[in-house]
Amino acid sequence: MTIHLVELRNNVVRSPTSSELCEAVYALTQLLNLGEVTSYSDLARLLGVHPRIIARCLKYNQHVIAIPCHRVVYKNLRLGGYSLGVALKERLLKLEGALITNGRASKNSYRCLSKELLDDRAGGRRFI
Repeated sequence: MTIHLVELRNNVVRSPTSSELCEAVYALTQLLNLGEVTSYSDLARLLGVHPRIIARCLKYNQHVIAIPCHRVVYKNLRLGGYSLGVALKERLLKLEGALITNGRASKNSYRCLSKELLDDRAGGRRFI
């Protein structure tokens, strides 16, 4: 189950451009509160893409304050990369209360957006 980013125009379904996909990634990332993290895989599951596409979008994030890409980690809670350096990513997460130990975010800080946003009672599909 994924959130489908499609446009129906003249009865033709169009896939999103990379820019539109990145905008969806940024919007989802903004749902994370201070002290919360999610994974590249979770965002990828929501959008029906490979986790590396999520990482690529976040790599080119021009608004690191408004779009908190440092709150996205690997599914095993390891920090992963950060365009401004992993040391800064770790420091920011510690300041926000995501409790970093041995290069991993705390399990208590993990937020599974896909479980929150996808609802089987609605037929398993949500569209944005």
